[in-house]
Amino acid sequence: MSESIKANRATVAIGALTVDAFMLPDGSYRMSLSQAAECIGKPARSTFDFLQSKALNRLLG
Repeated sequence: MSESIKANRATVAIGALTVDAFMLPDGSYRMSLSQAAECIGKPARSTFDFLQSKALNRLLG
């Protein structure tokens, strides 16, 4: 069985924004797609749709 990693909720400042994120034991931060979408004022569903679209593949080349 793999060992689980525990993350703690944290508030992170990104420029003028403050966002809720998760801080991992190594000090790095993670956000969910829903949290990222909320930060830019878009519904979470739009984020999921974009990631499944062909547009992302074209941007990544």
